[in-house]
Amino acid sequence: MKKYTLLMVVAVALAVVYPAIAQQTAQDIDAKLQELDAKMQEMEELKQDLEALRGELEAAPAKPSWADRVSINGYFQTRYTARDWPNAQDDFSLRRMYINMIIKANERTNAVISWTRIGPDPIATSSTDWCNVFVDYKLSDLWTTRIGQAPDWFGLETMQGSSARMALERARVLEAGLLADAGAPTQTPGLYFAGPWDRGIWFIRNPRGNEPQAIFGVMNGQFRGNDANTNKTVSVDLKWNRPWGQFGASWLDGEFTGAATNDRNALLGYARWDPPDTRWALQGEYVEGEIWSNDIDGWYAQAEYAGATPGGTAFLKCEEFDPDDATAGDTYDAWHLGYAQWLDQNNEVTLQYTDAEVGTAGRDEVGLQWQFGFR
Repeated sequence: MKKYTLLMVVAVALAVVYPAIAQQTAQDIDAKLQELDAKMQEMEELKQDLEALRGELEAAPAKPSWADRVSINGYFQTRYTARDWPNAQDDFSLRRMYINMIIKANERTNAVISWTRIGPDPIATSSTDWCNVFVDYKLSDLWTTRIGQAPDWFGLETMQGSSARMALERARVLEAGLLADAGAPTQTPGLYFAGPWDRGIWFIRNPRGNEPQAIFGVMNGQFRGNDANTNKTVSVDLKWNRPWGQFGASWLDGEFTGAATNDRNALLGYARWDPPDTRWALQGEYVEGEIWSNDIDGWYAQAEYAGATPGGTAFLKCEEFDPDDATAGDTYDAWHLGYAQWLDQNNEVTLQYTDAEVGTAGRDEVGLQWQFGFR
């Protein structure tokens, strides 16, 4: 009897307690489900916010970087020269090296800074230096001003980059200082014996229609140095571009101070014929002027034929330079025969033979140059 009584008590207790427990468990589950629903809603809202943010980022323009406004290019020329004259030496040389930084600061302003090494012998004639440090500022659609240390605009070969020129060197009437021969009858240099650079300001008028590009310059006249006299060098350059080529004239007037202060002036005319529908090109320049109290004059003519090999150009250049009209037997006469071959977009090889005389003394040589460039 006691056994059945105990079972009944347990059964009554379960009947009373279980519904309460079941009700509590259901409430807990409902609460948990509601909590999960709230979390899921929160995650959905966060997902929508993230997607909206991604859309805004994709639609927004990229933030400008200084690297977008700066580019770097350059080249160097290494050369082997074999010379055929008394006491001359054959040698390897690093003739030129330029590393250029071009900065496009804004729509009106460009700047150029060039680190360079120039000259056949860095110990005797040169070391690394800054050749270009200038700013171009666009005053209007018609006018631009250039200020700083920059190449002059004189003629064709003087302003032409050495990486683009066919012959290994400029004509001697333009640049003979680094190339003066030991033992030659004269050491009188050409007009730009220290390179094409000067310190000053240039005003550049852009051409319209058949008008020429006009450049007006005021410079120290001391190349890459501060002025050493009380006068400034002035220049005027007029350059016409035509479908068949280009032509122009340049005028330079000033003084240069070395051991003494002397006039440095010149008048030049040039033309280049290179229509796009032919493999041939012709160019020439004539210069007369004065430097270091010497009346000088000189000229050159050059013919080019492109395409004998893919990327190859043959050239023949004839030149004459009289460094002093008052002195007999000091004229430099030369024929340069060469071939320039691009191996790819970065490497060019040039082989040149020069048959030259200074007065009656022979100055023959063979040059083999490798040029590497990048941009």
